[in-house]
Amino acid sequence: MSEDLIKCTKICVNCVPNDPVDIRCGGPNYLGFDFFVREEETEQMKKFIIVSLKELEVPLENIYDNGIVNLPKEKVWDKKRILTCIQGDAEYLISEAGYTSRGFYRR
Repeated sequence: MSEDLIKCTKICVNCVPNDPVDIRCGGPNYLGFDFFVREEETEQMKKFIIVSLKELEVPLENIYDNGIVNLPKEKVWDKKRILTCIQGDAEYLISEAGYTSRGFYRR
């Protein structure tokens, strides 16, 4: 069965700081995305994600690799799926960034 698994890199994308109250309740420090991409496509996909965020005007605090895992094909992200996901959350993340820039979440 191991031949059915694909070696993937987990790409973490931090877009905007999360609300401190949500963090205290166990939420993540940042709102954003986690994508599992083919290991050999890691750098290409990171560049694609950065360009997509910029084009959609979604803020980007940080992007980084966070480990290697073996996953079945249906769990591996491609460019089309990544773009659809980013587009789906773009408005929300932009609005959350607005709060951050006005100082509601940062001291």
